[in-house]
Amino acid sequence: MYSREISPPPEHLVSNGKPVFGTFAGFPKKLDIRGVEAPFGLPLPRLLTNFRIKSSLTFLFNISSYIGTVDFFDQKIFGYAEVTIWDKETNRKLSYRILMGPRRRFIPHIIETGYCVSFSKKRYIRISWDHSRDRLSLIFNLAGDSARPSVTGAFMAHYSTAGQGEITTCIPSPTKRRCSASYIAASQIHGSLSLGSTRLSKAVTMADTDGHAVFSINRNYYNFVSEAVFVTAAGIINGKSVTFTIHTMLDEDDDMTGDTQNLLFVDKECTPLPPVLITYPFGLTNKWIIQDTENMVDLTFTPVSDNFRDMSFFVIHTKFHTIFGRFEGTLKTKDGTSIPVHNFEGIAKHQLLRL
Repeated sequence: MYSREISPPPEHLVSNGKPVFGTFAGFPKKLDIRGVEAPFGLPLPRLLTNFRIKSSLTFLFNISSYIGTVDFFDQKIFGYAEVTIWDKETNRKLSYRILMGPRRRFIPHIIETGYCVSFSKKRYIRISWDHSRDRLSLIFNLAGDSARPSVTGAFMAHYSTAGQGEITTCIPSPTKRRCSASYIAASQIHGSLSLGSTRLSKAVTMADTDGHAVFSINRNYYNFVSEAVFVTAAGIINGKSVTFTIHTMLDEDDDMTGDTQNLLFVDKECTPLPPVLITYPFGLTNKWIIQDTENMVDLTFTPVSDNFRDMSFFVIHTKFHTIFGRFEGTLKTKDGTSIPVHNFEGIAKHQLLRL
């Protein structure tokens, strides 16, 4: 069976111009991959190579009858944020996006404490974390229009909660000259969500309740054309908190033996997962196949609702699918325990980025 060591975090993820690869318990002081020596094989100034690093931050929540994702993208020149929410019972979709103007940094490097925020009065979003105060929180206040209701939400997690797990990975991307670094926290959350009324729907206020979330930050030296797929889910299976996140870069040669950012959390116990092949032979809106060669991941994903964005800003063009759906199949922990997955709600993403 596949195994990967979980080591103590290094002081820095780049040392003497070289990435420090591995899977680390907890987190280093900074999720910072600047300063890699000749990441594209040419002796270019670090100012230019650092500019090729793009960052993203995601907060996926699954609580009561709602599932949603908050995504921030730091493209150096500008920032972009989007909130997408689905009612799991009716499959109704709500999506709100924000373009943020030039700012020194949208997504901070420091993991111990920090925040990421959109200051728009009509699209206020704030994700903040502070390990010293034992809290991770998401707050948003989104103005509606004639078709969409106004939405407010407030969720909080505590790092000391029994189901909380934190892992940092740094892997080659796609060669050892470059790297992709991710911090991932699987959390139990508590909070509420309220939807205002529209001409076609009544106001809804969800009582404070418990749920699950996945908070992640990624930094990567992107190719000029990058295509990737992600699947993530968090919830309860047989009385245990189960979270998994699986990632595949489609524009790179598949390495079915190397390190990955794929993780499975069962309560607080983390299992590093092997490389996984994600395919959708009948298109993005039909059943996906998610499998590895180590018999640890054998899943299907059935899409329910797709939120598609096709955007161009300056020299950047991105096509992004965020898909709500349900997983079926089996996952296996590092000790060989099988986790049955049935009608398990989650999110899949397909991203095509041209720089």
